[in-house]
Amino acid sequence: MFVNINSLYHIEEELDQLQRDYRELYEHLQHIVSLTRQLQIPYKYLGELLVRNEEATKPPFIRESVIHLYQKEVNLLKKQKDFEKLLSILQRLEQVSYSQVFLLVLGAKPELIQVNTIIK
Repeated sequence: MFVNINSLYHIEEELDQLQRDYRELYEHLQHIVSLTRQLQIPYKYLGELLVRNEEATKPPFIRESVIHLYQKEVNLLKKQKDFEKLLSILQRLEQVSYSQVFLLVLGAKPELIQVNTIIK
């Protein structure tokens, strides 16, 4: 997937604004994204859980008990009082994938994730 670099910069700006205005929410988001990476759960699954909830397709080869624990953590993020601010950003994504958004949350630079060849 080839993404316009300006789209990535725009999302990065929105995430920076979210971090400034809703620090606790953003820190919780960073926690969940880091957990996602550590558990080797696809970022797409996290995005689907946050935006669509019931429509998220469970990743294969991950124990049900781990998925259950992970979903509980994600639900804690969704219960944050300003969660709708994050949801609004995620729902407006057009060319940018969940993987790219969450890599920005982890601190990746837009130039490094512009060409999505190995990110899932």
